[in-house]
Amino acid sequence: MIASVPQSGILFVSTFPPVKCGIASFTSDLVNAITAETKRQFPISICSLDKKDDVGFYDSPVKKIMDGHQLDSCIETAGIINNDPSIHLICIEHEFGLYGGHLGEYLLAVMALISKPFIVRFHTVLPAADPKRIKIVQSIALLAEKIIVMTEHSARLLREDYQVAPDKICIIPHGTHTNSTISAEELKSKYNLANKLVLTTFGLLSPNKGIEKGIIAMKEISLKFPEAIYVVLGNTHPNLLKQEGEKYRNFLQQLIDDNDLQNNVRLINEYAPTAKLMEYLALTDIYLFTSKDPYQAVSGTFLYAMSAGCAIISNSFVLANEMLDEKTGVILEPGKDHQLAENAISLLQNEALRKQMGHNAFLKTRETAWKKVAGAQMNLISEILRKPVFPVKLSPQLIG
Repeated sequence: MIASVPQSGILFVSTFPPVKCGIASFTSDLVNAITAETKRQFPISICSLDKKDDVGFYDSPVKKIMDGHQLDSCIETAGIINNDPSIHLICIEHEFGLYGGHLGEYLLAVMALISKPFIVRFHTVLPAADPKRIKIVQSIALLAEKIIVMTEHSARLLREDYQVAPDKICIIPHGTHTNSTISAEELKSKYNLANKLVLTTFGLLSPNKGIEKGIIAMKEISLKFPEAIYVVLGNTHPNLLKQEGEKYRNFLQQLIDDNDLQNNVRLINEYAPTAKLMEYLALTDIYLFTSKDPYQAVSGTFLYAMSAGCAIISNSFVLANEMLDEKTGVILEPGKDHQLAENAISLLQNEALRKQMGHNAFLKTRETAWKKVAGAQMNLISEILRKPVFPVKLSPQLIG
């Protein structure tokens, strides 16, 4: 606990619940953890990124709304921040699609006008970037006090590809939740999955998630294990829903029907609260990560599955390559979709190996509890504000 520290207000600029997206959930979890660990000694408010100018849509702590795709809104928000004496530091969550202009360059207008210190967290760092993207990232790094990334791979890209000064970069991992204490058997009964071997995927659905690969794999898996069931938990991504409705979900359902997999695949159209999500992971025998993006820097769903002790079969992508090995899971070779069913069958046949992989995955994420991530964030903020350091330590490999 921090003693005798004058209050310093922190503003997060991010999407925020009830908006349904990964960055909104991330920011909510981080803010809740910081609030709990600091006993509210750092008052936090949110400037939500939204095209709707309706603060009433949100609960506290959302105090402001900025339309990141409208330059006037960005400029106006910078002025509001400068004139608010309760704000001492700003934490900006960055994803290129959150801000308007070419490659999100409207954010630079906000940053250039803000007269208070700010830090920026990159949720994505792409390799082989074009000159324009490199210039924008370099400009953000130049203006910010610090740049936060969540993996060593992203930090290395910033140093080597984008030529960002190493002392500007800080690695703070994505946080993970406390696991359910209810037994897998009890939870399977609770969710009508008793005596089933359960494979799961969760998160917002879109074609880029590659859920069809898991469904197709169930054709072969169910022949060996008729009691196996693939549970896909999540709403369709709201942006996709606006564009084309439930076209993708309907396609997945048709794939299930065409292959007579109604008893082996369950699509659950729900944005599950954290407690329910962790219960589903606790009953999971194998977690499938089928996303098609090899450059995805981080995935909360992937880390939650690891921290819950799930054996994981994953497509090759940045975080999987950094976190998984033969002791913690299986990484599929690109273009070899048949490996998904083969590896799933192998793990379902070997309970001891499956459970050992899950245990090893859990051990590898012990340092990523939201409490520790919040502590690392507040250490950084305290350093910038020149205040006493928050007394939570992370292992050296997790700190940039």
